[in-house]
Amino acid sequence: MTDDPAARAQDVLIDLSTRPPTQRVRAEAAIVSRLVDDAYYTLVNAASMTGDETPAEHFCRTGWSMLRKPNPDFDTWWYWANHLDPAVDDVNPLVHYALLGRDLGLSTRPDGTGSLASGVRPGTPVRRAVLFAGYDAECVVDEAALLLIEELARHADVYYLCDGYLPPDELDKLAPFTRGAWAVRHGGYDFGSYSLLARELVGWHRLEDYDEVLLVNDSCFLVRPLDEVFATMHDRACDWWGLQATKGLFSTRDNPANAFTEPIPIDSVRSAWLARYEDDPVYDFHLGSYFLAFRRPVLDDPVFRRLLDSVHRQPNKLLVILKYEIGLTHLLVGRGHSFDTFVPHLHPFHPLFTETHFRLIDEGFPLLKRYLISQNHYDIPGLASWPERLRAAVPDAPVDVFERTLRRTAPDDRMQRSLAVVETASGAVEAPSVVHGKAYRRLNDRTAKRPDVWSFAVDPVTHRLPEGSRAVYESVADDPAITKVVLTRSRHIELPGRSVVVEPVLSPGGREQLMRSGLVVLGPAGPDSLQSPPLVQSQTVVSARAGYTIRPSERTRPEKLTRQSLNGPLELVHDERPALVSALLVASDLDRLLALAVEWQSQFSQTWMTGLPFHDLLLRPDDELPADYRAQLDRLTRELDGRRLVLLAPDAPLPSPVSPYVFDPAQREHLQAWARSNDVVLGVREDVRDLRRPYWAQLGDVAIDLSPLRYPSQAVVLRAAAAVVTDWSASALDFAMTGRPVLGFAHDEVGDQLLLDLDHTLPGPVAHDFDELVAALDELFTAPVRPEHALARRLLLGPADGRSTERALDRIRPLLPEVI
Repeated sequence: MTDDPAARAQDVLIDLSTRPPTQRVRAEAAIVSRLVDDAYYTLVNAASMTGDETPAEHFCRTGWSMLRKPNPDFDTWWYWANHLDPAVDDVNPLVHYALLGRDLGLSTRPDGTGSLASGVRPGTPVRRAVLFAGYDAECVVDEAALLLIEELARHADVYYLCDGYLPPDELDKLAPFTRGAWAVRHGGYDFGSYSLLARELVGWHRLEDYDEVLLVNDSCFLVRPLDEVFATMHDRACDWWGLQATKGLFSTRDNPANAFTEPIPIDSVRSAWLARYEDDPVYDFHLGSYFLAFRRPVLDDPVFRRLLDSVHRQPNKLLVILKYEIGLTHLLVGRGHSFDTFVPHLHPFHPLFTETHFRLIDEGFPLLKRYLISQNHYDIPGLASWPERLRAAVPDAPVDVFERTLRRTAPDDRMQRSLAVVETASGAVEAPSVVHGKAYRRLNDRTAKRPDVWSFAVDPVTHRLPEGSRAVYESVADDPAITKVVLTRSRHIELPGRSVVVEPVLSPGGREQLMRSGLVVLGPAGPDSLQSPPLVQSQTVVSARAGYTIRPSERTRPEKLTRQSLNGPLELVHDERPALVSALLVASDLDRLLALAVEWQSQFSQTWMTGLPFHDLLLRPDDELPADYRAQLDRLTRELDGRRLVLLAPDAPLPSPVSPYVFDPAQREHLQAWARSNDVVLGVREDVRDLRRPYWAQLGDVAIDLSPLRYPSQAVVLRAAAAVVTDWSASALDFAMTGRPVLGFAHDEVGDQLLLDLDHTLPGPVAHDFDELVAALDELFTAPVRPEHALARRLLLGPADGRSTERALDRIRPLLPEVI
């Protein structure tokens, strides 16, 4: 064995990393047990500790990764960020300290909060850069964000990064106001964008040309110009600054140090309070990370650069806050970099999420936090009047722009609740209350079910009515005797019809309507779309699946379905549970087996061979489609301009195991030439959750965008298509109902990841590489249907007569409760 202590410690760390999790925890706990203060650690972490584990075991199992302190003198994140690689999550900092750091005399907490203050000389122009983090689920540059960027561009060079895909015309909006603009999906929140900009897209070498570098995101609306902010902070002697500071998190609300009610002057914080904050079990003082400015002493600090370079995706938002938002403040304060804030006082629990925010705006604060209006997680009463209050404080504020942005981006159900919080005459705060769990079950059991009240739950991913449910809805939309209840999630929707009620499923009204419904129609998400309220046997619950069952997120390996007992036969891994639905609508015998494999709680007798109502939307005449479908179809027809559409329908995003195929430039040119010679338009439709948009990013110059953001209806796109090419998408099987060509592309990235073999399942030819794809495309519209493909269609597809919804209703109506 080597005599080098560092080498010996490294050998131990490597050995620990190879052990099974339980053995590793026990071994690490034995190494650090004397460094864990049992009473101190248990005081903060008792709620998450199991009954039979020691504080050291809990720390080694989960505490260190959540940045908990094992004792008052060991700050886990300080040690991690200063002495280890912040990007590496497989070394327990306390174990490293016990094995090596203690002997090396490495610091375990900040030594002090001294000042290295450096101001900007009065009258000296400041060269500023802004690293701006943007995000938009609908792949647009929001008009409110653009106002903020335009204002920042008056004071600095702006470099913009969107965490997701943006089409070229959206990036073009930024050109007049930015020195560089990019769109890259990284999933690392705002600090992920700041990191990627600093280390790669802009680069530290370019940032050396600036006196001040700001980190800004799009979480706020610009209420007034920033001239006063920059003029005020220009002459402040500090190494870095922000708009405001705060103390405390919701998770640290029981800390006595966070119980102050009067604002504390920032001067007092720096001179007297910072050292005390180091003694908190969880460090929770920080400057708001949505708008921070750093000067050369910080920018040239290698530890600061290393932390920003190391930002990577975290498993939850709390760790993003602890490591990067709070962690950055903690690191800079601990390294002696002095700070200042535009707001001259410290407030508890983030004042931008409380009533204090409006008072700050009255006093000149330039921004309005979107989250306050859309979420209101502290239940501030009276937010319904926020537009009027903002106009009164800042008459020129573009409130109409803010309102449009909130309508488009804010979760509708949460914002409805946010604006409904009121203060009563007695001074009490009342917020809408939604019953859950046992209370809901008891109330549901006592509520009479009505056969004339039918509830339709939207899909939790798209926030629209699934198309199988939509087909059932349309069959009774104009029947005034049936009350149609549309239970929404984060998007408000309006559907045509008579006697229609729209309520968020997480609202008192939505819960009341669901409890009185005799019929509940669900889509692919099943009961999960109801936000977990228990259903009762007196309700008829029908799964009107939006197409075929096997989707990438539902693939299950056979080894995950069963387990081999050491002393007995194979057993199901899942516990037996009653069926969650009354009926699964299926199209064929094979579809029934696929549906039961996924909906494993259901029994064979609960499958109805009616056909899938979604398929009716593919097969019925244009003039029988809902009006919004006809409008989409007309728009797509104009976009095709007489050319045939070949739809590329790739697999869903992660957690799908299938990686996107990467086309080289020659292959893209070949596809373009093939499309031109065959009078074809290539269309790309990717899953709405996939913010990478990998196929559209590659083929955007040779194809058209048919994403759900542009064409919400899958049925409309499939109706318009002359053929579908897929690496494995259930929509290809739905499309086969039309009798038009389906082509599989089982490229190398698919490999053996599929539960079903495309060669023996897809009712059409399968290409395994690009050359085979080219050959199959050349015969796409001319090759006769092979017998095995015709057989696959007959076995899988079921009736293609457009009457599936009618058959389903014939089975539903006799099951509805008779007593109103």
